[in-house]
Amino acid sequence: MTGRSVDRSWALYERALEHIPLGTQTHSKAARSALRGVEPCYIARGKGCRVWDLDGNEYIDFRNGLGPITLGYGHPGVDEAVRRRLDEGTIFSYPHPLEAELAARLVAWIPCAEQVRFLKTGGEAMAATHRLARAFTGRDKVLTCGYHGWLNSTGVGVPAATQATYRALPWGDAGPYEDALKAEPIAAVSVACAYAEAERGDPFLAELRALTERYGALLVFDEIVTGFRLDRAGAQGYFGVVPDLAVFAKGMSNGVPLSCYAGRREVMELAERASISSTFGGDTLGLAAAMAVLDAYEAEDVVAGLWSRGEKVQQGFNQHCARLGIAAELRGLPPMAQWIFADDRFQDFNAEALKRGVIVFSVCYPSFAHRAADLDAALAAMGEALATLAVR
Repeated sequence: MTGRSVDRSWALYERALEHIPLGTQTHSKAARSALRGVEPCYIARGKGCRVWDLDGNEYIDFRNGLGPITLGYGHPGVDEAVRRRLDEGTIFSYPHPLEAELAARLVAWIPCAEQVRFLKTGGEAMAATHRLARAFTGRDKVLTCGYHGWLNSTGVGVPAATQATYRALPWGDAGPYEDALKAEPIAAVSVACAYAEAERGDPFLAELRALTERYGALLVFDEIVTGFRLDRAGAQGYFGVVPDLAVFAKGMSNGVPLSCYAGRREVMELAERASISSTFGGDTLGLAAAMAVLDAYEAEDVVAGLWSRGEKVQQGFNQHCARLGIAAELRGLPPMAQWIFADDRFQDFNAEALKRGVIVFSVCYPSFAHRAADLDAALAAMGEALATLAVR
């Protein structure tokens, strides 16, 4: 399985660099020079849990589009729903009925949701929640925890005055948040679960809930990854802590672009005054895909399937490491655990896994399309990949 060529991928990537910074729109998808000759720069198609690169190589995929593919590539229900919308139109001069229909279903699903509004990406939806929090509280500063997309990038190109309205704090310890909330007025505490330490959400998130209520700040959950994966309602469903606002994206529509921000009515109703609006927020493709995803989750226990598949990969990988004496583990809650290598050799493991037809990422994203045979084959390949590290 190691005699693969990715020459066509890399040749196209070199041409793309002439016209596209990084050769791609997503930093995490950019080709890495250290993996030249091994990593596929382009994926041409996917079905189920497998993808094929530009050179025709087949892989079992645990990247899954950086997390949104929860049902599998080419899911029949999602694809058919999107095709119907293509036949009937995707954007109109007034809203499509799907906006109201999907919003009602999400309000019934999501504990914090009294109202819902749609956008296209998780990052812009997170920005919307921060604007709403500032409008509601009359305060400027937001405490952030974890990755919220490029909204976190408060460096190059961001005015110092804007940077000063954000402060990043660590996951799992409520102490620094209490100190910050005591010290100055805070509009919101905005939290994304830490992959490798997600289980520390109990009692951390409940402690943040109490603190934000005490000091008059809003609590915002970034459910972009956790939603439809950790629980269908995300961290708030799994940990039983209800925020004031939350953002869902990725798995909500199985890879078709769509995001939503949801929350308390009195906060959400400020969206008009805060001028949060988007031409494409209500395009029918994402809405139809999300309706089909909800149907799939109601027809089968997809979340339980993601947990069981993740548990199998986690246990199998960790057993390989113990057997081979490698200081590494797949750590965290099974639907979104993170590969941790004590000697910083994840990239070496990544390369050896690619040679054997398995795509991995810093986070392991199982999909409902991974069947037992796929997981067995992937774990066997991971064992071989780890064995090469053990002898170096």
